[in-house]
Amino acid sequence: MFRIYVDVAKKASKYALRAWPVAFSVLLYGALWLLGARFLGGSLVGGFLLGFLAAACFSSYLTLLDGAVAGKKAAWADLTRGFGAKFWDVISVMFALWLLSLVTGILTGSAGPRADAIGAMVGLCIALFFNAVPEFLYLGSSRSFALLMDSARFMTRNWMAWFFPNVIFALLLLLPLGLVRVQHPGDAVLLFSRVFSLDGPVTLFVTTPWVFKPVLLLFLHFVMVYRGLLFNELVHSNPRLRAFRAAQR
Repeated sequence: MFRIYVDVAKKASKYALRAWPVAFSVLLYGALWLLGARFLGGSLVGGFLLGFLAAACFSSYLTLLDGAVAGKKAAWADLTRGFGAKFWDVISVMFALWLLSLVTGILTGSAGPRADAIGAMVGLCIALFFNAVPEFLYLGSSRSFALLMDSARFMTRNWMAWFFPNVIFALLLLLPLGLVRVQHPGDAVLLFSRVFSLDGPVTLFVTTPWVFKPVLLLFLHFVMVYRGLLFNELVHSNPRLRAFRAAQR
């Protein structure tokens, strides 16, 4: 399995460099969202429109990432076309996650003193089972709740192979920033949930000092390309991977 990680890292380095503008496309999306929040925020309708804007931006990013994982150079046409390319796919998953959040809110609201524990458990489950949602959105074929179930099945089958490099990347990122503060097992669970949540990279970028943001963007770009390539390896199994899975049993 280690050989697969090395091969994927080599390919990810080459592909990420070839499509380096994708790393900084998120600055454009952030500017668009902030501009939208300025003019659309403050009302229920404005909130829905902001959600649509976020979905369009994420759709564009996934389209660019799809090209990067395929080894293509980033193009302006892909960025603009991408706003609608996967828009409804993203909306379907956002709607499914919104419904799940409503159910979670009901559970925690009626849990009394156990609300924090239940909330932490739900956050951990989301970080675990829905971690491959971005990859399924641009490399898979299912949508909405079916996509979430596919991600959960994928993670159940490949959790060790998937999370080993991702945890290494997280430590390489968090340790220099002094963000790994673990005094007891509960801290580790909360840190894992925050880092591997669906909005974890966004939260990390916002809270990182400006001087480190360019390096952070390039690093996250490499990680996302790596994840896409690793996802393909795990989905389209090869003899080395089958041997690794057999050894786990």
